[in-house]
Amino acid sequence: MPTGAQKMAETLLELGVDHIFGIPGGATGAIFNAFYGKGDKMRVILARHEQSAAIMADAYGRLTGKPAVVMGQGAFIGTSGGFGIMEAYLSHSPMLVITDTSDGGFWQLGNNQEVSGEYGTADLLSILRSMTKYTSLATTPNEAVLGVQLAAKHATSGAPGPAAVLLRTQASFGQFDTAATPRIHASPGYLSTVPATAPLEAVRRVVQALARAERPVIIAGNGVHIARAHDELRQLAELYAIPVTTTYKGKSAIEETHPLSVGPMGIYGIETANRIVSEADVVLVVGARLRPQDTASHHPNLLDPARQRILQIDVEPRNAGWTVPVELGLAGDAKAVLVQVLEAASAYSKDPAEREQKVVALAERKKQLKFFEDSPGIHSDQKPVLPQRLVRLLQESVDPSTIITLDAGNNRGWMYHFYQSQRPATFLNPGGIAGMGWAIPAAVGAKEVYRDRPVMAVTGDGGFVMTSNAISTAVQYDLPIVAVVLNDGGLGMVRENQRPNLIASEFVETDHAKIGEAYGGWGVQVKDPRDLPAAIHDAFKAGRPAVVDVITDRFEGFHQFRAGVSEFARR
Repeated sequence: MPTGAQKMAETLLELGVDHIFGIPGGATGAIFNAFYGKGDKMRVILARHEQSAAIMADAYGRLTGKPAVVMGQGAFIGTSGGFGIMEAYLSHSPMLVITDTSDGGFWQLGNNQEVSGEYGTADLLSILRSMTKYTSLATTPNEAVLGVQLAAKHATSGAPGPAAVLLRTQASFGQFDTAATPRIHASPGYLSTVPATAPLEAVRRVVQALARAERPVIIAGNGVHIARAHDELRQLAELYAIPVTTTYKGKSAIEETHPLSVGPMGIYGIETANRIVSEADVVLVVGARLRPQDTASHHPNLLDPARQRILQIDVEPRNAGWTVPVELGLAGDAKAVLVQVLEAASAYSKDPAEREQKVVALAERKKQLKFFEDSPGIHSDQKPVLPQRLVRLLQESVDPSTIITLDAGNNRGWMYHFYQSQRPATFLNPGGIAGMGWAIPAAVGAKEVYRDRPVMAVTGDGGFVMTSNAISTAVQYDLPIVAVVLNDGGLGMVRENQRPNLIASEFVETDHAKIGEAYGGWGVQVKDPRDLPAAIHDAFKAGRPAVVDVITDRFEGFHQFRAGVSEFARR
């Protein structure tokens, strides 16, 4: 009979799981071993750190809709790996976490007490349950196999997210018994569900509201990416000539070069989007939770249920009206519900001439509000490089299909505000816990999905040094990502809030390109903005992971571009 580890490996393949990111250790080592010789069915990626492994799996899940496995020894998955697991939990990314209690493996405490929650040790079970949709504790091989099946179900059902299986050592090394309880059934039966749809009467109410609105707007969030609803979103916008804005996590739900895109909204957003939203009479929210970052801390000049009809579509019923009260919440998969809306909209068609008139008027309004052109710095060739100039040069230099992963800090604000996405579904960002160090491992995970597309991580120097270890993984597995570092010699956002009394916010001078080269990649440092386009071109042509370290102006702050509490709503 197979061991629990062998049967879990078999079950993962049966579930259609094809990627593992992690570091072997403890009871999970036997599961890694079970995949020896199965490289055609399971891609096993050795990360350098559990944080990076979890971030790679997060990005993989976002782009494919399938859970990858994060696997390694318990204490380290629950702590270091917790960074990526928690981000996935708050960003609704499917993920499977397989780890262990290492009972008898550390020899640090009493027998069978390692991270079990007993006296004298940490409670890993509670730690995992606090940041996953589901966590099971398996003490036998049969419990472990069932735990994997149910974890896959939880990870992919409804609003997706991470689900975990915590193994006692015997659950991995013991023998699986087909006659023992719990009985094990074929895995597909746990995943046989269809996307949720909304009641037709509710769908008709949405269509009527949009068709009769004078100033409608659509707010698109991360749910559009999760449901792969980009085409349906664009079709609905074009049907009624409705402007579309996006939340931070929804950026590129529609390409921002589309005539109906008004760009990103919220505190880090642009005036065009915030003004259009503030003036709307009907607001359709698709797959967005409307968090403070997206709503300027819920300021009524931006969104106000007292003066606007707000309708919300979300796969999780509790998200509709969670932060901003709504007139109507439709619970369902964003793609499935938008298909319903499009079908019902045939009875409420708009005159083509009227639609064209609205598109022309919107183009003129965008021009007046300096759509993606609200800083003269985007055209400046001063040295050190202005961040907004760097962003504009990136936009002009990279292939429009490039997948871009962001980090935390001012660098993400610059990219969100100034980079005009040119294709849908091209932006990935950490908007759950929004932690530093996400961009580079996420780029590795994205490149594993899209081998034939360029992938670029944009990060600050603070985030780069946290997870530069992922470049070593990228070199090992031939994943030629490009990392662009905004090198301003410190924690830019922290420093901006501290001035003039700086403390614990500045770094020693570092050439991050040389770090990339030390890992076996390609690197170049750029000090003159006129040299940046050639550097980006060479980085993508290098054929190996590349680091472009750009010396940016340490005094140029992003606060000047943040939305004020009333500036965007002069009606």
